[in-house]
Amino acid sequence: MGVHDNNLINVLNKDGVRDVIIGDLENAFTTNVAELRSKMGEGAWAARLVKNERFGGVIIQQRPGEGNRLHHHPDDDDCWVILAGDWEWYIEGEGSKLVSVNDIVVVPKGVKHKITCVGKEPGIRFAITAPDVDHVYAED
Repeated sequence: MGVHDNNLINVLNKDGVRDVIIGDLENAFTTNVAELRSKMGEGAWAARLVKNERFGGVIIQQRPGEGNRLHHHPDDDDCWVILAGDWEWYIEGEGSKLVSVNDIVVVPKGVKHKITCVGKEPGIRFAITAPDVDHVYAED
């Protein structure tokens, strides 16, 4: 069955992102990515920028070699917009694919995927999915 987790802070912390902002920046009329990056620094960080009853949006920065664990979402699709850096996306049935700035990645519900920042600089991705989406990981 796998291990389920829908707690955003817990999910990000287990993926190595310890600096997580929830609430303070949510649903602001505008957010400037360069200003946010300057404030948060070059390390791994995340901030939820959007949350409503239909979708959530989380901006995530990670350094090369960092990413998330292989998982899937049983009930919801995932979408990401790449804002900085290069990322390797493993998508079950598709294999690995390199994506970079201006790419948009969509993974349907139920499809396992794993994301890793690659290259020489930190990468930033904006994740859009259901609020508090259920992540299912393989048993440890």
